[in-house]
Amino acid sequence: MKRLLPCALLVSVLALCGCAARPAPGVLTPVPAAAACARQVTIYVATTRTPDAKYDTSFTSGRSPTLNLARYTIAIPPNHKPANIEWPRANQLNPASSFAVSSFTQLSPEAFLAALANPGPDEAPRPDNGTLPEAAATPVSATPLDNGAVQTGGAVQALATAQDNGLEQHGKTARPRVGIFVHGYNTNFPEALYRIAQLAADNPDPSRTVLFSWPSDGTLSGYVADKDAAAFSRDQMAAFLMLLTADARLGSINLAAHSMGCWLTMETLRQLRLSHQDQVLDRLGSVILAAPDIDLDVFRSQIEVIGPLEPPLTVLASPDDRALYFSNRLGGERERVGSLDARDPRIQTLAKAENFQLIDISGMSATDSLNHDRFVGAAASLQKLLAPKTTENPLRKVGAFVLDAAASVLEVPGRLGRAAAEGAK
Repeated sequence: MKRLLPCALLVSVLALCGCAARPAPGVLTPVPAAAACARQVTIYVATTRTPDAKYDTSFTSGRSPTLNLARYTIAIPPNHKPANIEWPRANQLNPASSFAVSSFTQLSPEAFLAALANPGPDEAPRPDNGTLPEAAATPVSATPLDNGAVQTGGAVQALATAQDNGLEQHGKTARPRVGIFVHGYNTNFPEALYRIAQLAADNPDPSRTVLFSWPSDGTLSGYVADKDAAAFSRDQMAAFLMLLTADARLGSINLAAHSMGCWLTMETLRQLRLSHQDQVLDRLGSVILAAPDIDLDVFRSQIEVIGPLEPPLTVLASPDDRALYFSNRLGGERERVGSLDARDPRIQTLAKAENFQLIDISGMSATDSLNHDRFVGAAASLQKLLAPKTTENPLRKVGAFVLDAAASVLEVPGRLGRAAAEGAK
């Protein structure tokens, strides 16, 4: 009976996911008309995938022995709806109705770093009216509410936007921040690229946006192959972070990962710590793990080696994540970090003991039937709540919390009053 379990689980996942066609590499063919679109986002790519022999602007699930670097400019259609990716219909590349690539450039490591340090004037994300965001001048503070909650609408919004030029001051030099996204299991390259483009478009942030794409098979049946591909990518991801953090022209590096990409991220950070690359971890502005597909015992061993981060490592979890339920079953009923319950006193104690921040985002809607991508809908609220530097943001602290996006607060489970910033100076 146990031998039939993986097959039965696969059938269940297929039933939940439906039979929608997956995007082909041809959707990344540059469209000349896309350059005229008002909304454009620039995505830098570092990938351990091999280039596609037929479509030279895309990458496959093949494993490359060398890291490939590139830059994409992607046009966002005027009919775009938040959290959605408007895919081309029948491979008809029309920037008026679907995401489209405006330009693609392969880059050497030197050119990649130079582009991050000195981007062109058109590379900042543009809101719906096509104008660049204005920097906020509001001073940053946290305002306690009568019920003990901390209002984050005005003050923390200012915190999120006060650096809207995407720069950090370092002495007399302004250095650009870099945000890296690591995708998860069952994700092909067009899906990964357009997801980070959607996030960049919906949540404008002038930090340089980088996709680290590892060679996922992009199939439901490829779970084991994907785990191997993620392991294959550890050395190159570590070398990539060393490359970025060694460049004095760049500011802090902010990491965000999803699902199995969280395992890759944690393994990479663990490897850097074990190899005494402490200066790399010191340059990290934040590390956020969304729905991490990591065995809880493995996670505890990882953070034991990595040690406390400043600000604390943040985990976004949903106890009703169905994808992680299936992963749990495949892993022999081992609890997954992304499905931890912030309301469980044991988990609250664990978060404080292991120095990480757990945020339950199950109140957010998901774009899939598995409740595995709630981070997409939660991104706007989290952008307001979480800022790179904990010294300026009392909401970045260890413990277990529940996201109440409607009220713009982090709720402390099981207590009267939602004091996410309780005791903040």
